[in-house]
Amino acid sequence: MPKAVGFPRTVPKITKGRNCKETMLHLRQKSAKARLKRLVPMIRIMKKYNWNTDFIADMICGLTVGIMQLPQGMAYAMLAEMPPVVGLYISFFPVLIYFIFGSSRHISMGTVAVVSLLTGSVVAKFYVDDNGGNRDTLIGNSSLIGNGTLDPFEDSNSEPFLSDSKKLGIAMTISLLVGFTQIIMGVLRLGFVTTYMSDPLIAGFTTGTAVHVGTSQVKYILGLNIPRTDGLFQVVKTYKFIFERITHTNVATLIVSLICIVILYLVKVQINQRFKAKLKIPVPIELFVVIVGTVTSYFAHFNENYYIKVVGIVPAGLPEPALPSFEGVDKYIADIPIIAIISFAQSVSLAAMMAKKNKYAIDANQELIAYGAGNVFGSFFSCYPYAASVSRSSVQDSAGGKSQIASLFSASMVLIVILWLGPLFESLPNCVLSAIIVVALRSLILQVLELPKIWKTSKYDFYIWVVTCLSATLLHVDYGLMIGLVFSFFTVVLRTQMARPTRLGKITDQNVYKDPKKYLQTSQLSNEVKLIGYNFPIYFANGDLFVREVYRLSTIKPEVLRKQVLRASLKRESLGRSTTSISNMGTNIGSNNAIVEIQRHDSIASTNGQLPEIYDINPFEFEIPLTHIIIDLLAVSFVDSVGCKVIKTLIEDYENVHVRVYLTNISDEIWNVFEATEIIPARKDIMFVSLDDAIEAARTDSKPDIRENGLSKVDLVHVKPK
Repeated sequence: MPKAVGFPRTVPKITKGRNCKETMLHLRQKSAKARLKRLVPMIRIMKKYNWNTDFIADMICGLTVGIMQLPQGMAYAMLAEMPPVVGLYISFFPVLIYFIFGSSRHISMGTVAVVSLLTGSVVAKFYVDDNGGNRDTLIGNSSLIGNGTLDPFEDSNSEPFLSDSKKLGIAMTISLLVGFTQIIMGVLRLGFVTTYMSDPLIAGFTTGTAVHVGTSQVKYILGLNIPRTDGLFQVVKTYKFIFERITHTNVATLIVSLICIVILYLVKVQINQRFKAKLKIPVPIELFVVIVGTVTSYFAHFNENYYIKVVGIVPAGLPEPALPSFEGVDKYIADIPIIAIISFAQSVSLAAMMAKKNKYAIDANQELIAYGAGNVFGSFFSCYPYAASVSRSSVQDSAGGKSQIASLFSASMVLIVILWLGPLFESLPNCVLSAIIVVALRSLILQVLELPKIWKTSKYDFYIWVVTCLSATLLHVDYGLMIGLVFSFFTVVLRTQMARPTRLGKITDQNVYKDPKKYLQTSQLSNEVKLIGYNFPIYFANGDLFVREVYRLSTIKPEVLRKQVLRASLKRESLGRSTTSISNMGTNIGSNNAIVEIQRHDSIASTNGQLPEIYDINPFEFEIPLTHIIIDLLAVSFVDSVGCKVIKTLIEDYENVHVRVYLTNISDEIWNVFEATEIIPARKDIMFVSLDDAIEAARTDSKPDIRENGLSKVDLVHVKPK
């Protein structure tokens, strides 16, 4: 007997006693190792790591990304209403955890604009404005110039204050709760949730978020002090305050901002992007701008002489571990799942793209656990939630990174700054960091240019993009995501409701049936058989539409036909009571659009032996004789209970007018539903494996005895155009 393919030639026997125990122990150890490798992908990745070649590539790549981490970390921390040094903490602590638990080899974790903005929105809910002058003092309050004099460009009552300790307590709590949420989602295998976020939705959402981020930086670029706005119409309120105080613009701050923006744009777009193929690593222009800006500000005394706000005190050394405060958690508990899902969606989509490009696989559920573990760990070290950065990940991939060892080198650079170099950045102007953020948003804003292409591809995707973007921009980031999701689901329902069945014809010399309106070489069957195809599910939302379209394509509506036959019969019986007998005589009863030929089996006569006058019947158009309707269910993905009732009623209605309905290409899932709703086995004789089988059965089937139930004296013989 031949051996089964795929099975081992010898199967170890499990015997009683010591051998059995050893075998079971071996299996348990093997299973435990497999679970450990799934939980800690680093073990599997390091087994295949080539230390001779990959290590050098990761080192160069890590140092390159680390150079980008420094300015971006400090800039995005400002976006989250945090001291700039917090951005450095996020670029170090959570990254170490992701190195252990993450399954992607190329994404760069740390601070990102979207998550920073969401965190800043939560922190803004706790701002208090005591007009009596009792405000919490910010560490390194840059509104005071060197000699303690108040900045003349600042309105002392324009912006509420919140102490750094309270800000950090809120951020740490957010990070802890987001981390637990992501871990629970990973354990419950909920990594699929991002499949409900389509590319147009994500593009529209990120574009709307970019508008919020850019708007939040305008006040730093202009050197204005305006209140932090939050809630609905945040962007509109912010620009209202900006235009109200536009005359208080600090010209020196504006000049520094414009110079930085121009330099960043020219190098990043005209050099790094244009000569990307020739440059092994991109020019680290962000770090160059930060260093030059800091040195210039220090020696020119920007803060004292020109009232340009600077970063202020940057503490040296690692932060002491502390527990989150959980103060006021009830105010933002609803924001936790939103931040968790958005940070996961951005990171896992980027990880999947990098994995596909480099030909390896990631585990979305393991990624959730990795993100959650990093957030939980970072929450004890003054961190807010982290995610994958598009720009840094692209650099890590293009610079030749092979694994997350590159992230260890970038984290090492950040650690050096945290321990020793941090205080050197105290003179860094805030507007320089804002310029870095604004230029980084360019790629997100330019997604608007994709709209014409999206319109040509799918108008539904275009509407999803526009609705999500406008909702996120005008209302709020949170509302934009929720409205976008709801609208996306609505378009799915709308597509099925707008779907129409099509009449099918056979392509010449091929066993394929398509819509004759779209395929030229198609031939129609005889007039007695109609082929109808449907490419969408049949369920509660589109059941009635499906029935109406079948009526239209078949050109016969059973209820109308029954009424016509009934009316013809009643008129015949009324005529028969007042006439003498004339056997086997025919007459034509006409309508506006068709002629229904009635064959009489009883006595009809007139006084002069002529045919009686023609009686009117409600007009109803009959194009061709019809005996069978064949419905192709090949492209129908599912049918719910309402859809089954619709199909069952359709079959019965046509049977009442002696037209048989056949169903073909029924999937296993739909077959099971038909069995559950008792369509099978009662009507098993009308179901066929293929269209050809159904067509052959219709051709060999004798013409139905077209007789209306209860009206046996009237036979409908055939119908033809007038």
